[in-house]
Amino acid sequence: MRRLFGFAGAAWIWLSLSGCQSLAGEAMKGVPARVVNADKSIRVIWATFNGQGVSGGGGDECCMSIPEKWTPGMTAEITWKKDPIPDKNPDGSTEPAWKNGMSTPEWRGWMRIHKSSYKTLSKTINVPKYGDTCGVTFVFLPCDDVRAILDCDQKRAAFRNLPGGEKFDTELIRRLGGKQACQ
Repeated sequence: MRRLFGFAGAAWIWLSLSGCQSLAGEAMKGVPARVVNADKSIRVIWATFNGQGVSGGGGDECCMSIPEKWTPGMTAEITWKKDPIPDKNPDGSTEPAWKNGMSTPEWRGWMRIHKSSYKTLSKTINVPKYGDTCGVTFVFLPCDDVRAILDCDQKRAAFRNLPGGEKFDTELIRRLGGKQACQ
């Protein structure tokens, strides 16, 4: 039985990837993805790159398909869900505590209201040129600005020698040409 499931899983992956290749008309490759949030006034819940998603929790997740080779004029639709007021509800109330490691009816009610304030945004971007790719890194900047970094050299240039603490976000925003504050 275990062998059957292993074979079925491998077949499904092969069919999925070959389907992507035939639909796109070009060779595709699987890459990891991650979210970096440089806007501490929000929480990113999830993000997608041409419909392929990743959670907003940080860390590499597997996998998205991107064309093996970058071409001029390539665009991508980035969609994301954000929590615009983390840890507070629109009425200003804060998250009720759990009891004995369990959620309470008050907490669940608060979360229903809290999740209703989430916003889904979308932006079409020009995909930056990439050669050697280290995956898709979504970088969320203030003012609902987002960047996608796919090239290893660009990723190293953006993240190399960043200071720690609060200066991390400020310097990353500066390096990527984002606004430090919104009007």
